[in-house]
Amino acid sequence: MTATTTFALVRHGQTDWNAAGRIQGATDVPLNDVGRGQATDAVAPLSDYAWDFIVSSPLARAAETADIIAADLGLEVTRHLPGLVERNYGPAEGLSAGPKLDALRVDGSYGSFRGAESEVSVSTRGLGALLQLAEDYPGARIIVVCHGTLIRLSLSAALDVEIPPILNAAISVVQFSPEAGWTASVINNEALEDDALDAVAAL
Repeated sequence: MTATTTFALVRHGQTDWNAAGRIQGATDVPLNDVGRGQATDAVAPLSDYAWDFIVSSPLARAAETADIIAADLGLEVTRHLPGLVERNYGPAEGLSAGPKLDALRVDGSYGSFRGAESEVSVSTRGLGALLQLAEDYPGARIIVVCHGTLIRLSLSAALDVEIPPILNAAISVVQFSPEAGWTASVINNEALEDDALDAVAAL
C-alpha cells in the first residue's frame, strides 16, 4: 500500500537584499515589510487546498514567512529542516551585479560562482528533505517554506525539466508517490493542465 504525499513549495517573501539584487544564499537576511505582505498574499491560493502542517527552512526569512502563513491558515509549523536552507554561494553572497561578482563566475556561468555549493548538492539535499517528509508522513499534505534556488534545482531534478526562477512567495504544488514518483500541478503560481510540464521552461 502506497500513499501520495502533496507538497506546496513556497518561496519566502522579499528581503532588502532581494530588493537590492544582492545574492543571499545561506546568509540569514530577514524579511522586509513587502515580504511580510507577500507572505500574507500567499495565504489565499493556499487556502484553496487542505493542508496538514507546515515545515520551513531555519533561515529567518523562510521561518517568518512560514509563521505568517501558519497563523492565517490555523496550522502549526512543526519543523525547521536544515536540508531546506538556500544554496550556499560562498564569497558571492552579499554581492550584486558588477565586476566583483563577474570575477567569481565559473566559466561565465550565470548562476555558479567559485566557492559556491554545487547544484547537485543543492538538489540532492532539497529532494532528500522532501523524500524524508514523504517517508515520515505518507499521504500528508505539507506546506514547505524555503528558498528560490533550492526549489528550482530540486524540482528540475525531480521532474527532469528546466524550471524558471521562482518568484518571492510563489507557490509550486507537487506530489510524490513511491510508485509514480514526482508529478506537478502548479509551478511558480502557474497551474499546469493535466500535469503537463512541456511549457514550464517558457513561463
